[in-house]
Amino acid sequence: MKPRRQRRSGIALLVAISTILILTVVVTELSYTARVRFVLAAHEKERVQAYWVSQTGINIYKLLLTASKEMEKNAGLGSVAGSFGINLGDALWQWVPIINTGLMRMIFASGGDVSDIEDEAIEEFKSSGKVSEEIEEQSREGGLFSDKNFLDFDGDFTAEVTDEDAKLNISLLGKANGRVQESAIGLQLFGLMSGEENDQWFRDRNLDRWDIIANLKDWVDPDTMGSGRSGGQEDSLYNNRDNPYLAKNAPLDTFDEVRMVEGWQDDVMERFAAQLTIHGMGKININTASDEVMIALIKAYVLPAPPDSECERLLQQIREYMWFASFKDGKDFSKWLTNQGLTVSDQLAGQIGDSSKTFRVVSTGMVGDTTVTTTAIIDYNQRD
Repeated sequence: MKPRRQRRSGIALLVAISTILILTVVVTELSYTARVRFVLAAHEKERVQAYWVSQTGINIYKLLLTASKEMEKNAGLGSVAGSFGINLGDALWQWVPIINTGLMRMIFASGGDVSDIEDEAIEEFKSSGKVSEEIEEQSREGGLFSDKNFLDFDGDFTAEVTDEDAKLNISLLGKANGRVQESAIGLQLFGLMSGEENDQWFRDRNLDRWDIIANLKDWVDPDTMGSGRSGGQEDSLYNNRDNPYLAKNAPLDTFDEVRMVEGWQDDVMERFAAQLTIHGMGKININTASDEVMIALIKAYVLPAPPDSECERLLQQIREYMWFASFKDGKDFSKWLTNQGLTVSDQLAGQIGDSSKTFRVVSTGMVGDTTVTTTAIIDYNQRD
């Protein structure tokens, strides 16, 4: 009888050990799954918080831009500022091209007088973009509504505004009739791509400027016939690719879509994308245009197109003039160029606006280890 009891004891021990092992595995798996779900939930919470923090930057710029437009509409203020060569509609947002949590916390903590903040704190902000814990706590105190300050939140944001009306609007190629070489935006794009350095750059890549401009027109215009030198069907440019597709023949939905157009791959986009947009009405604000866009307009509409050295000289004189005044409109800019002894195309005046009405705001929210970036296009063309 004793050996049988030993065998039974051995079996019971084996069952107990097996049960403990199974339970250990189950408990470990449940614990791991619960931990993963907790971490995912925490990350999702941070992602949602970071998104709404990023919206703070966008909403602040909406406020600044709306204030700019209202100031521009004020006849009294506008006329007084205009007498000093200042366009109020463009002034306010240009004073604050970048805004972030650290900057706002410093302003609120100092009561608007940043001279009261210690030099060490200012240097720390310049180097890291962040403020000390003391300044952060001060910025959270008080508030317009009850005891809650609108800066009393976790996380940070940084936002930047750019002027879309200071760029060349490639969406207008879809409305261009006839040869692309005769369209306003076609001439402007060719002007942007002109110059001795660009000439060599395009030769090195065996690219023809008018061809890639025509390809972009073919992508957005409604017909199916190519407008480049080779003509033919637009789709023939894309049929032989590893993953073939058709020309869109419709307006661009996103700016990155341009990369799908033949000839507009990485090199071309990296070189010229910063000066291009798909938003706005196409009127270029000459007072906010970059040097590249300014030279593009000179090369497109000054007859004959001046060499690079002359363009640089004109650009320097334009910038010196703009230290003291703004150009009122396209006629004013054309007149200035004519006064320099240049022959200017009559088309130039119609391509220039007197203020900016379309803006891109990019805001990044940061909470914990999570970062969310949101982009908003703010268009005042439909709000007048």
